[in-house]
Amino acid sequence: MTGVETTPAGWSRLVPAGGPAQVTRGAAAPGTVATPGTTAAAASHRAGTEQLAGPSLSDRLAAMAHLIDIGSARGGPNGFSEEFLRDADALLSRAGERLQLSAQHTIVVLAGGTGSGKSSLFNLLAGADFSPVGAVRPVTREPHACVWGMQGAGPLLDWLGVKPRFRYARSSALSEGERSLSGLLLLDLPDHDSVLAGRSSEVSRLVALADLMIWVLDPQKYADAAVHSRYLVPMSGHASVMAVVLNQVDLLGRGQVEDCEADLRRLLDSEGLHDARVLVTSAATGVGVDDLRKMLVETVSARQSALQRIAADVDATAIQFAPYAHPASDSTAGSGPDGAAGPVLSRASAEALAEAFSRAAGVQGVGRTLQSARELKTVDHVGWPVAWIADRLLGRDPVRKIRLGALWDELRGISAGSAGAQQSEIDNAITVLADEAGRGLPAPWPATVLGAARSGIEELPGALGAAIAEALPVENAVSPWWRLVAVWQGLLLGGAVVGLGWILALLGVGVFHASAGAPVPLRDVSMVPWVVLLVAAILGLGWLTASGCMSIAVRLALREREQVEQDMHEGVAAVAREMVTGPVEHELSEYARFCEELTVAGGLS
Repeated sequence: MTGVETTPAGWSRLVPAGGPAQVTRGAAAPGTVATPGTTAAAASHRAGTEQLAGPSLSDRLAAMAHLIDIGSARGGPNGFSEEFLRDADALLSRAGERLQLSAQHTIVVLAGGTGSGKSSLFNLLAGADFSPVGAVRPVTREPHACVWGMQGAGPLLDWLGVKPRFRYARSSALSEGERSLSGLLLLDLPDHDSVLAGRSSEVSRLVALADLMIWVLDPQKYADAAVHSRYLVPMSGHASVMAVVLNQVDLLGRGQVEDCEADLRRLLDSEGLHDARVLVTSAATGVGVDDLRKMLVETVSARQSALQRIAADVDATAIQFAPYAHPASDSTAGSGPDGAAGPVLSRASAEALAEAFSRAAGVQGVGRTLQSARELKTVDHVGWPVAWIADRLLGRDPVRKIRLGALWDELRGISAGSAGAQQSEIDNAITVLADEAGRGLPAPWPATVLGAARSGIEELPGALGAAIAEALPVENAVSPWWRLVAVWQGLLLGGAVVGLGWILALLGVGVFHASAGAPVPLRDVSMVPWVVLLVAAILGLGWLTASGCMSIAVRLALREREQVEQDMHEGVAAVAREMVTGPVEHELSEYARFCEELTVAGGLS
């Protein structure tokens, strides 16, 4: 809300009823930018943009917000420039604020140096001497505003920072000639070469907020390097919303006016300001003022100046984002999901990483150790008990037990995680993968890809060990057929013992002639050879059973080793996908998304 203070000549001074309006970026869903999509002003702006080719301004601002989010997550000394990201975010804030304010007003600023006559032009256009005029020293110390059409102008003037005593507007109905300017908010800025503290920065601030910039130059200083290098050249990307007025041409002859105009045009073209309009005026005689007023009418009527200025700002910022994105030239570049162009991690690279992790984790060594442990364990069940008893008597069995325990200790140690040289091999494999994935990408993406690949480096050895441990069988597991063979071997051993007893009994009868009352099988000494052959057959059968079962056990242990190694390979590959290739692919997809958002922010389909 604004109050109205009447001033001479049918104009009014706008006075805010309260304090400056609190303008903030509107609430938006995560990943989107606050635009006027939920306001009446938005409808007007969107209607204008629908006629433009390419993405809408709202889409471009949303894409810019995504670029800032992506860049902010990758800032730092070797990442996105933090100063640039702050500037881009400030642009986004200004655009959001501007689009939330009055869509009926077009902000036009008159900027220039001391004695250029900009305040005289301001007064001439306003139809009253509002802004002080000085020829040799800065007089305009504060921005002055003249508004054609007061409705909705208050918050906009608050946002611009124009003090209430320097705000002017018609209090009566606009005349027929001025009705075409309805919606114009004309600002007379402080002299950009003012020696007063803060005036130069104030000019820069308001120029950045304007929808249309008009630079007023005089014949003596139109080629002044200060205004060109400080203001015009840096804003060459905004030439479409910029005009340069060569004022005070009443001081020149006709031929001189044409020469100065041509020279100014040449100078602007050399600076990339091809689209900037050049007008020739004289505030003293009124020459060219009608052309200037006509340009203002056209600008206000088009209602596109605010959008064009913001679009120009987005264009300039998108160009600054461009060095962070270009097509990858390495073989890792290809087509992403749904045919979207972008770098992808090749399957060969992922498989090579998994193989390197398997070597670093000692998968083959684990398989060999497991096979040896399984073979040693098998002896306890399917081995010939006679050999087992011999080992016990000769003291070799404790050694075997110690070796078996050492093998399982080794397996448990490997499954606890990789360390030492294995950690070095893991680091090397990750570096190779990251180098291949990031090759051909612009900075800082190779570094961010490497950072993503190494994001889980501390937990990786433990995860590999857990994957190996999960694939290992139970330490003391016993196969059912082992028990059956053990029972069979026990029966054979029992038969051999009975046979030996029988032989001893027969020999006793033969030596001591103690055959009275003994059963026939125990007193017929002639059966000794046959019993010996029977015992020998039993012992041979036991040895053959042990030998055959051990051969089977070796083959089964080898098969188990192959299966366990395959399971370990799959587990290691899953760890590699989760902790290395997954983050790398995510980073590459973020780069692809960055390129897509940059395309939209740059105004391309």
